[in-house]
Amino acid sequence: MSTDQIETNTPRLPLRRWELEFARRWNGGSYSLFVLHGNIFDVFPVQNGSTVGYVPVRAFLARRMFTDRAFLLFYDVADGLTFGTADMQKRFFDWLEIFDQVENTNYRQTGPPREFLKLAPLLRRFFLRAEEDKNAPRGVTLIIDFPEKIIPAAEESGASSDERTALVTLLKWAASPEMRREDVGVILITESAAELHADLLQNPHVAQVRIDLPDSEERLRFIESGAATNGASLAEWSEFSAADLASRSAGLNLLRIQHLLAEAIRNGSRVTNEHVSASKKRLIEEYCQGLVRFKDPRPGVSLDLVATHEAAKKKLREIAWLFKNGKTDVVERGILVPGRVGVGKSFLIDCFASECGLPVMEIGEFRSKWVGDTERQQMRILMTVRALGPVIVVVDEADAVFGSREGDNDSGVSGRVFAAFAAHIGDSTLRGREVWVAMTSRPDLLAIDMKRQGRFGLSLPLFPAQTPDDVATLFSTLARVKKIALSEEVLAYVRAELGERPLTGSDVEAILTRAKERTVLAQHEGDVRLEDLQEAVTSFIDPLDPNLLAMQELAAVLSSSDKRYLPERYRDVDRGALQEEFARLKMLTARR
Repeated sequence: MSTDQIETNTPRLPLRRWELEFARRWNGGSYSLFVLHGNIFDVFPVQNGSTVGYVPVRAFLARRMFTDRAFLLFYDVADGLTFGTADMQKRFFDWLEIFDQVENTNYRQTGPPREFLKLAPLLRRFFLRAEEDKNAPRGVTLIIDFPEKIIPAAEESGASSDERTALVTLLKWAASPEMRREDVGVILITESAAELHADLLQNPHVAQVRIDLPDSEERLRFIESGAATNGASLAEWSEFSAADLASRSAGLNLLRIQHLLAEAIRNGSRVTNEHVSASKKRLIEEYCQGLVRFKDPRPGVSLDLVATHEAAKKKLREIAWLFKNGKTDVVERGILVPGRVGVGKSFLIDCFASECGLPVMEIGEFRSKWVGDTERQQMRILMTVRALGPVIVVVDEADAVFGSREGDNDSGVSGRVFAAFAAHIGDSTLRGREVWVAMTSRPDLLAIDMKRQGRFGLSLPLFPAQTPDDVATLFSTLARVKKIALSEEVLAYVRAELGERPLTGSDVEAILTRAKERTVLAQHEGDVRLEDLQEAVTSFIDPLDPNLLAMQELAAVLSSSDKRYLPERYRDVDRGALQEEFARLKMLTARR
């Protein structure tokens, strides 16, 4: 594989990232079979004389990586075997004529078989033709698109006879010393490697190369090339410079950047901050098939809007300061936020993200009943997160989303999903680029692998109001947010009558909404009246099981990584006693 000049002697673009890794492994001569996976549906740069053009991955391989091959062949189950050039096709059919004479076949007239299992023996003979004819040109590359349609991921008992045969064929090609000696290589191109049979991926003769989303430098080069705008001047259609657009488009591949810009230009509008934000959110959610939510930081929102939770706010403000001052090398990889339902976990993290000035990606339930869909979705999510940084990744109901190493009758999907999350979150090279926040009311169900240092080693438990001052603060803060005026008489009632209740933000919001509703229905103008609030409090019934809430609170206490984050009444309590009480409550609630 040549990496210096193209036929016109124009200097080639330098190879970067996956391209360089692939070239080095190919030139090493140790592999005959490669799996390219990840961002395969993007466009990639090639030199067009003195300019740079962008082409799909198949054309990129042909024009940039394999310009000097004797034969470049392509195969997929729809089109069968095709060729890099007309001359390659002619020479292949000349060889077929000789093959027909020897084997008494008629492929020269009918063309090679379309089915892979019928084509494979023919290709094997063609790969090794140089051994039989020392004058035959060497260097053959076969590129197979959509290989998951040939050897899909499946349990051995569930694989068809054709799939087993195709798998063995590819494994024999991968291990063949003759193919390496004759400079023959086979490249499988798939979006998700997990969609291929595990026996192929685990074979030591198979090399895997991941194509990540483009980094800032690649996005800048793409925007400056004019490929996304048909050469239109940047100042004509954008409020931003090329460098600003490259920064703001993090998390998108080049093709989606082209969609974002072309949508504005062809509709005769300028690329504004609102257009970029809205389009980026839509494109990321489309790419992840609606299984994530993307949010930019909201101006004016900070941790000052959060009532109580003083210990957690203090720690989160310290982390926000580290981001704002570029001290990200000491930022935690993950933050565990446990707490009983309704305690305000989501709002706290939204305010933290806005105070940091970072976007938020919220991951929902992405598992699918269809084979391969779960791993593909996870791959897209993790690849987008890696490219977005710095970003805050929020996982609600984390114990369910992450799962565990053990799965029940799911062919190992749960174990693979858990392992991929654990490996990604534990990657210390991503420190400061991603902060993962796991929210759960049951931290005891989160696998211990996830709670270790280096993953979710920092645990900031949240609790209901602990004192009358906390309860009054909750009422005042939420009333201000909901534009409800509370008189001193009402606040005095709150302190005196509600100060000892372990109320959460959701409890207080429900009480205030009911009180305001009574005021409006009675057509009384002005503040919420004391009698309306009293009636709302008197009629309020919490439908949640108190034993379940107590168990969730103890689970949060036991998961805390520092006693300073605990309410004073829990700081010096014997942990053994707490664990016994937690076990009792767990057993009690399980019986119901």
